[in-house]
Amino acid sequence: MIQRSLKCAILLVALLAAACAEPRLGKSLVIVLPDESGKVGAVEFDDGKNKVLLNEALAAAKVTTEGKVESVAVTQSDVDSIFKTTIASLPVLPRRFILYFQGDSARLTDQSRKDFEEVFTDIDRRSAYEVEVTGHTDSVGDSAYNEKLSIRRADAVRDKLVERGIKTELIFVYGRGEWDLLIKTKDNRHEAKNRRVEIKVR
Repeated sequence: MIQRSLKCAILLVALLAAACAEPRLGKSLVIVLPDESGKVGAVEFDDGKNKVLLNEALAAAKVTTEGKVESVAVTQSDVDSIFKTTIASLPVLPRRFILYFQGDSARLTDQSRKDFEEVFTDIDRRSAYEVEVTGHTDSVGDSAYNEKLSIRRADAVRDKLVERGIKTELIFVYGRGEWDLLIKTKDNRHEAKNRRVEIKVR
């Protein structure tokens, strides 16, 4: 019996009919795909005698007609041909974006105003979605003030989303103040990467 262990891998699995598949791909095939950030998990197959570890993009294993597990080379063309229908039906994976703000304000940096367009591009790909917006601050100032500032930042992003046609009921806004620093600092330290809003689209 073939055993497998899985660690956060995106897999395409096919049972291949002899009439439509290349013999080199065996009777069944497993291929590892990267997620949208390019990261790849890992899966290991064990037929009792042989082990095959798949831990990079397009790594693949086949099961031969004798029931043995073997690694096999596949191309993107193989993936597109064999899994065309499956890939078309896959949901769009959640994505996370970070936008940065000028100090002590709810004004985006110039670069983040440009980066904001990626959020709308991602939303346009989805037939259904919701957006989570969480504001953050650095550790300068008292915690009560920073909590209010983080909400102002999240509200500013929400307002820009609504201006572009995103329905208010699909946007969830939170403020975390200085309690979830991206870059850990001592109190009352300026840190540009902590002055941010994190956006999750799913």
